[in-house]
Amino acid sequence: MNQPFTILAIFAHPDDEIGAGSTLAYYSDHGVRTVLLCATRGEAATIFCDDCATRENLAEVRTRELECACAHIGIRELRWLDWPDGGVKDAARGPAIAELVRQIRDIRPDVILTHPEHGLYPHPDHLAIWEMARAAFSAAADAEEYPEAGPAWAPARLFTRALPQSIFEVAPGLKEFRVELNGEMLPFYATPDNEIDVIMRVEPWVERRMAAWACHRSQHNPHGFSATMPDGVRREMAANEHYLLAAARVPLPDGVTDDLLAGLTPAEDDRPAPAADLVATLRAELAGHRALVEVCEGYGRSRPEPKLADLCRQLIEGEQEVIYHLARALRMAGEPAGAVEADAKLKAQGLPLEATPARLAFLRAATERAVARRRSQAQAIAALASPAVAADLIALAEAQLARVAAYAE
Repeated sequence: MNQPFTILAIFAHPDDEIGAGSTLAYYSDHGVRTVLLCATRGEAATIFCDDCATRENLAEVRTRELECACAHIGIRELRWLDWPDGGVKDAARGPAIAELVRQIRDIRPDVILTHPEHGLYPHPDHLAIWEMARAAFSAAADAEEYPEAGPAWAPARLFTRALPQSIFEVAPGLKEFRVELNGEMLPFYATPDNEIDVIMRVEPWVERRMAAWACHRSQHNPHGFSATMPDGVRREMAANEHYLLAAARVPLPDGVTDDLLAGLTPAEDDRPAPAADLVATLRAELAGHRALVEVCEGYGRSRPEPKLADLCRQLIEGEQEVIYHLARALRMAGEPAGAVEADAKLKAQGLPLEATPARLAFLRAATERAVARRRSQAQAIAALASPAVAADLIALAEAQLARVAAYAE
């Protein structure tokens, strides 16, 4: 069946998407499926607010900030690699590229956007993401590379962001501006205007990009690049976003300089539509696991004994992993995972419990049922997503049960 075009943006940190924000808002409003794959939670960043984040909760704060930005831009799917902020450069290249290949084959984008070869400024995470994304663009199309990552998929084009030299000429101080990182002062790099391949003329979507940037409050450096730039130049950059064509299986048509998708035909999706009962099952599973998170959070707020508090923290982390995999399977079925609410019945069963033995019995029963369901669903989930996803869900459920069982030892 014919599918809408898909654009996949791969960036290192929350707020890196802002540079393509007007473009992504434009395409989203025109029916294009837009997906953002963020490599890190940005937990190592400087905090530029006194009241919005702490070092301990910065990853969570920046997660919420990016979710807020995606809502303004219209990004339909947000995925996380959960690689360490500042440590992407140290990731083993083979496994990291394999994960990007898996994501590309799962998402099946027509176009990929990412950091340029020089990073715009040479942040090591930006440079590493460029290298990995470029390698994954090629490898995803080759069925003999990373066969465990799913059926081959060949994106048509790989674009990178660019800052044109003309912006440097009209933005006072941009040439001298430096981003401080670990004691180093990193410059921005310009691209000659005549080397730019696509300029997206997206002025009507500027306010959406500005609203998305407002979400990233923890990163509003009063002396930063955006804050020190004249308003007119800032709006000019948001109204005209620039891109280099880094690789292409389908070249841009002659004379086309204002459309990343020009000349492409939406791909034919050969995957069978998932059965309605499987979709309903996945939605119920997602609702149940979201309820378990809320129950564990409720137990934690009641100041339980330290051992139970530690168990609840572990279970919440594990449940978030389960929720990620279930939401991914639902997205592959074309279902909006974000609309699934926590199971009210399960919450009503668990939240009122006050005695530790009763709470533990509830958690044990819930995790035992999850293991049994996951095993019975394995074949169907493997057919919808992949055998690896099905196996991961079983392993995660078993790990949750093991945590509860270990409590009594």
